[in-house]
Amino acid sequence: MKKRVTITLDPQIHDRAKRVARARKTTLSGLVESCLKGSSLETERSGTLVDEMIGSASLRDPPENPDPLFNELRRKYVAESGK
Repeated sequence: MKKRVTITLDPQIHDRAKRVARARKTTLSGLVESCLKGSSLETERSGTLVDEMIGSASLRDPPENPDPLFNELRRKYVAESGK
């Protein structure tokens, strides 16, 4: 069973939240609930924010440089540093 709560918002935040809720076809209560479910309140943190972010992104490979010497040196030294 859901529980009724009262929150106080700045009028500008309230208006913005209502617009977002309307765009998502939900209520303001539903929007707040979904935001809280997606936050760290739902689960215990296992470490720092940095620990949680590790592995969440990957780097793009840089574009090939037209200089063959640069490309060869990058392959040699960048590949070796990853070993």
